[in-house]
Amino acid sequence: MSKTKFSSNRPLVGFFPLFYNLAETGRALLVAKRYVEQGGKAVFFSHGGQYESLVKEHNFEIIRVEPIYSEEFIDDLWKYSRLEKTGSPFPLPILKTHVEQEISAYKQAGVELVVTTNNFPCSISARAAKIPLVFITPKVAGKFTIYPDDAEFFFTKYLPKKIKITFLNWFFPRSKMWVRPFKKLGKKYGLKEFSYSSDITRGDYTFYSDFLELIQLPKSEIRPNEYFIGPIFLDELFQKKDKNDSTSVILEKHFKKMDKTILLSLGSSGTKELFEDILKALSKTNYGVIAVYASIFSDNNLPKIKDNILLTKFVPSIKDLNKKVDLAILHGGQGTVYTAAYAGKPVIGFPMQFEQHLNLEMLVKHGMASIASRKFFDEKLFLDTLNKMFEKYDKFLSNAQKLSISLPEPKGDYNAVELIIKIIEGKI
Repeated sequence: MSKTKFSSNRPLVGFFPLFYNLAETGRALLVAKRYVEQGGKAVFFSHGGQYESLVKEHNFEIIRVEPIYSEEFIDDLWKYSRLEKTGSPFPLPILKTHVEQEISAYKQAGVELVVTTNNFPCSISARAAKIPLVFITPKVAGKFTIYPDDAEFFFTKYLPKKIKITFLNWFFPRSKMWVRPFKKLGKKYGLKEFSYSSDITRGDYTFYSDFLELIQLPKSEIRPNEYFIGPIFLDELFQKKDKNDSTSVILEKHFKKMDKTILLSLGSSGTKELFEDILKALSKTNYGVIAVYASIFSDNNLPKIKDNILLTKFVPSIKDLNKKVDLAILHGGQGTVYTAAYAGKPVIGFPMQFEQHLNLEMLVKHGMASIASRKFFDEKLFLDTLNKMFEKYDKFLSNAQKLSISLPEPKGDYNAVELIIKIIEGKI
């Protein structure tokens, strides 16, 4: 573990999110806000991304660190995460640049603790700089019981599902994807942390923004210095002081038109193509749809939609909206999964990556969700799934509400700061 002597009770903490990812940026921002509320000081580091503006709105300093990501590189990062590209987005020369520049930025800023939400090079740079590292990340837990379409390739189609799932459950926790450059560079800095892919998402302290009540992970599998803080909801970052703002009024008017309502949200990891395919299918139904596109479309290039669909970039509260609709269509990101779980509403999920597939499997196990295929999207199959869920809606709704009341109060940002202060005070 990295060791350092803190210069004060509330030292300067550096936050290093993925600024092209809304969920990761939002989690880091809320934890930073809570830390400042407790008398701390915070600064952000960034390799670039459109959500820098969100942090600037809350008056935090952002120090940009080379390399600054181009739109093409960010697009590639998403493709790597969806297994649409093979290899590693961080080959050794690129990773080396990340680490060297990050170390230099930490020293110039004078931070005494680094908190990252999945900026993977931090797993080397903070330790090499001998600065304690906190990783805030979702926990990929459980085993596959449904074979993910993203793992379906030409040769796997001919294998029995039982064999495929057995192999995947053996291979997934032992995966070494992306880890080789981290292992090589880590050795040069005297680090021995990197054997498997999961090692690049762990810090000296790892905070999982999950609850054991949902992921059902045995406590025996929890490592030292791993903590389950619960989800961090981002609504606070988008809610306006005036509750009668125009967006809320428009949403309420749209609700009154329809008998059954659906929330469509694919976060920042969804693809334009999938979003358009789902919109096209939903336009052939009589369901009322609130489609939140976030960064998937540019504001000057929105798709044409039918009257039953309301397209909006953001909403004042995705949490409140999820409670008002009858069903949610989601990508399976941790934030949206927990939002649906707390809302107690059924879900159809289109996972964009393995982590999201496993998140959705948790909801399937609770009898409130169905997993659909992004890779092999079929409009008829999707609409059949949607209609069948509404035919058996009472059952899905009852199961969703049972899960909702079983979950603890979500205070992940507050819990994270409580732990950070304990780290600073040497209590853990």
